[in-house]
Amino acid sequence: MKRRLGLAGVIVVVLALPATAFADRVYHSEHLPLLAVGGAPLQGGFVENIHPNGSQVYAHEIYSLRGALPNTTYQVFLLVHLGDPGCDATTATDFGSTDLTTNARGNGVADRFIPNPVPDAIRNQTHGVRWEYRTLSGTVVYQTACTNVTLD
Repeated sequence: MKRRLGLAGVIVVVLALPATAFADRVYHSEHLPLLAVGGAPLQGGFVENIHPNGSQVYAHEIYSLRGALPNTTYQVFLLVHLGDPGCDATTATDFGSTDLTTNARGNGVADRFIPNPVPDAIRNQTHGVRWEYRTLSGTVVYQTACTNVTLD
């Protein structure tokens, strides 16, 4: 009898919990380290690509630099190789950019929210995706490796 009451109590507590948001079931969050290009200074940096599967926010990206050039503004570009998981094609679709400005120590953080919905034509496919940090003159100074992103 005590077991039944205990089990009933657990069920009541679980059912009383508020509904939670679920993470993307196809593509999970990914932490991608940055690589310096052409000898650009860099102690560390990354792109955090998060797909919350929300009704308004499809993706949330966090961009970080540590030990880069001080007091410098970079543009962080999201580049998608549509239907090309290996990023083998020489051209990629530019999905826009966000500015990131470093402080006197060369550190900076920025983020970007990509609204839902994304076009149906690119859903249910795996694409090669990479990010580039460019100077305002257009020179690529940091980038991620190509990663596979499946959009649902």
